Amino acid sequence: MKHRPLLSAAVAGVAVCLAMAGCSSGVTDTASASTEIIDAPVSDPADLKIAYFSAGTSNSYLQAAIDEAKKTAGEIGADLDVFDGAFDAQVQFDQMQQALTSGKYNAFVVEPNDGNLVCDILTQQAPEKNVLVSVFNLPICGRATELGEETHQPGTITYVGGQTLDVYEDWVQDVIDSHPDGAKIALVSGPDLNANTLCFFEAAKAFEEAEGFEVVAKQTTDYTTPKAFDAAQTIVQANPDVDVIMSNFSGMTRGVVEAVGNKDVEIYDFGGDEWALQNVASGALTSSVMMLPRVETREAIEAVARYVEGEDVPVFINLAESDTLPGTPFATKENVAQFTAEY
Repeated sequence: MKHRPLLSAAVAGVAVCLAMAGCSSGVTDTASASTEIIDAPVSDPADLKIAYFSAGTSNSYLQAAIDEAKKTAGEIGADLDVFDGAFDAQVQFDQMQQALTSGKYNAFVVEPNDGNLVCDILTQQAPEKNVLVSVFNLPICGRATELGEETHQPGTITYVGGQTLDVYEDWVQDVIDSHPDGAKIALVSGPDLNANTLCFFEAAKAFEEAEGFEVVAKQTTDYTTPKAFDAAQTIVQANPDVDVIMSNFSGMTRGVVEAVGNKDVEIYDFGGDEWALQNVASGALTSSVMMLPRVETREAIEAVARYVEGEDVPVFINLAESDTLPGTPFATKENVAQFTAEY
């Protein structure tokens, strides 16, 4: 079936790009995005050969997503191979190159470690080889801090995500609104170049404009509990008067809670795993922002299946508005019973 292109080619952008000696692959803005979505290489989802590129396999979030990927592929009858990116951008890039060279796959479903590094291979090289691309969790091509449909990169079918800049801005604003007299804030996040870290730190600039607020520490980690424990321990030792620690993943938050101990510090979590929701209910955590590893993975794979069946697919699927949530991604003690953790 002939597909209606989801995205039009930006012809003027191509001309400008070709005319500029400095134009290269990598970060692509809206004006220079040029790749059209290709016609589907198959018409039956059962004929899909999917390379599923996970950011890693080392935590429960990723493991839940991989489990859901296998279930979803099984339901539509597609073949699916999982690639462990090991939280290493170069490892994942090499995996994509090898998968593309092999000619084995007609679809990539991608959770990128570095969205800029893989920009060209996903939006130029893959379409040239009739490989469909669906991106989830983290935007590519410099779009980490964009909003809405601007998180989607032309050349791919869709972007599925719930950790967009506006969600982080709302998270920061909640801290501001909850502390009318101001507060000393510490931030604990994942890797430096991770899109979630970029959004988190960008949103946290609002503290600079809010009266009485001071960001006393910003620590990046590898998302693990031990690294977060070390980071939080350093923070509370250097800043005994810190009021709030914001942790950008539930796995890290466990380490933060352990490091804080009995100190009078409020802890805000981003992740919404089973442990986090239990601790929001008990009051050990002030709140948690829900992440949906199963929903995002299913949506990313089903988008490819729908596309090959001839359906139009939204260029941005916003998980913050998922009908699996009770109208909000923000879990508090008052509403936590309405949420169900996915990992």
